[in-house]
Amino acid sequence: MIHKEKILIISGPTASGKSDLAKKISGKINAIIINADSMQIYNELPILSSQPSPDDIITFDHALYSILPYDQTSSVMDWLNLARDEIERARESEKIPVIVGGTGFYISSLINGINSIPEITDEIKDEVREFYKKLDKDEFIKNLIDLGDINYIRLSKLDPQRLTRRMEVLKQTGKNLDWWQNQDKNPFYKKENFVHINLNPDREKLYQNCNERLNLMFENGALEEVEELMKLSPKDDLPITKTIGYFEIRDYLKGLIDKEEALSRACQKTRNYAKRQLTWFRNQFREKYEIADYKNSPDIIENILKQ
Repeated sequence: MIHKEKILIISGPTASGKSDLAKKISGKINAIIINADSMQIYNELPILSSQPSPDDIITFDHALYSILPYDQTSSVMDWLNLARDEIERARESEKIPVIVGGTGFYISSLINGINSIPEITDEIKDEVREFYKKLDKDEFIKNLIDLGDINYIRLSKLDPQRLTRRMEVLKQTGKNLDWWQNQDKNPFYKKENFVHINLNPDREKLYQNCNERLNLMFENGALEEVEELMKLSPKDDLPITKTIGYFEIRDYLKGLIDKEEALSRACQKTRNYAKRQLTWFRNQFREKYEIADYKNSPDIIENILKQ
């Protein structure tokens, strides 16, 4: 049986079966399934973000799902602190922590550590947020460069959350984010404590899974979720709006496109995202077990639990 000091990680692209494998493993050992997906931490879109069902939450011990309101931002350091708390809770309860998700930077930071960027004060966060509202993106980037950030072309590709984060770090520390990221990292756990399973399914099968899952979401409550969130008038740059399908459903509910077009666009976005994840996970993490199709590998769970 898997050693009590181990931390099991199940990574891979969206719709690859990570949550299903986590449940199968949790059915055989005493475990806590810990979310490592940056969209599944939010309350308001559990169906569209493919969070565990209410029955799954009751049956298996889950953590870090639906823990934040729609208008709150969360950094990788925020997640790491929460995840480390849950890992320690698991160990104190003699359970195995099972980290499940497709947000690569979360998983990379947990395994490899993260640079110790000083805490940003609330005053600077508020100042930068208000400053961003007053300028268009180009003007904001020019101010970033004046403060000591990098070249325009790279910054122009960043979203508002990453741009404001860079300015916060510059104002707080006087050094840009790249300088901090080039400093030595401090791992939280020994590398040998991790058992990393990466799901790497056949691409065509994965795309089919993406389409089928999104169709089910549309039929089983995702439209109603978005409709309720729209009543809160969320700003377009909030992290929760990055949930794939949100803007497409919103446009459908506003009468800007029909339902078929909304579904088609969301499916294409999901496939594109899955493709990027496949490539990223394939090229990261030297020490991992690649699994193409765990459902047709009857011994795979037993082999995992022998680590």
